[in-house]
Amino acid sequence: MNFWIVITGLGVLGFIFLKHYLRLEKGISIGSYFSRNRRLVHHRVNEPDSADVTVDEMIISADKVSPKDAARADILIKKAELNLDRGEIKQAEKMLIQALSLNPGAMEAYNKLGIIYLRLNQFGKAESIYRKLVLTVLTDPSYFSNLGLALYQQGKLQEAKTYYKKAIALDSERAGRFFSLSQIMRELGELDEALQHLKRAVEMEPRNLDYLLSLAQFYFDIGLHPEAKQLVSEILLIAPGNEMALLLADKMKG
Repeated sequence: MNFWIVITGLGVLGFIFLKHYLRLEKGISIGSYFSRNRRLVHHRVNEPDSADVTVDEMIISADKVSPKDAARADILIKKAELNLDRGEIKQAEKMLIQALSLNPGAMEAYNKLGIIYLRLNQFGKAESIYRKLVLTVLTDPSYFSNLGLALYQQGKLQEAKTYYKKAIALDSERAGRFFSLSQIMRELGELDEALQHLKRAVEMEPRNLDYLLSLAQFYFDIGLHPEAKQLVSEILLIAPGNEMALLLADKMKG
């Protein structure tokens, strides 16, 4: 019985993890692209080798590209943005790859292409893109956290932890990063530190229901039932009809 309670709890936390990462970190709403990917615990994706993304380990400087090619690439990137706005993901991917063939130093094209691969669940390709970005740009925390997400989705938890920590070192103002790191460390069995990171996320956004629910589930799973009950009671005061809070309340009655 306890085994299945813990598995259910991890599944719930995993779904919240991805939803909040996309909404808070990248502004992507969870929808049809992710409706089939609700169980994220140690999720691995079988996909072709990502070596077909033909870029060097270090992204070349845009200064080495001719002005004509750079201008053509910019046009393609803008067209890709329009495709993304219309939900034409595959067409946007095609435009961005064409842009990179003209200007291999177009950083924004790499970033947008990486986001597309995250949305398409092609996490190996997203990893390839963001490894190149973090090698080239050392100061953008979103590149590090995007790489962390791609690694997490492939079950590469230790590496994912490393890159989320690097993202937080660059920018510790986003609660979502602490929440994501907490989920990863929980799956690694590093419960004390995972709990501290989750508490930090709740402190930063004390009325975030998903963070509160995750903390209540965490308390329950590690046997801190009085703390879990108290927190669920507080959640139900904020959102009386919350289904997940009611489910947790029923579990604790059992």
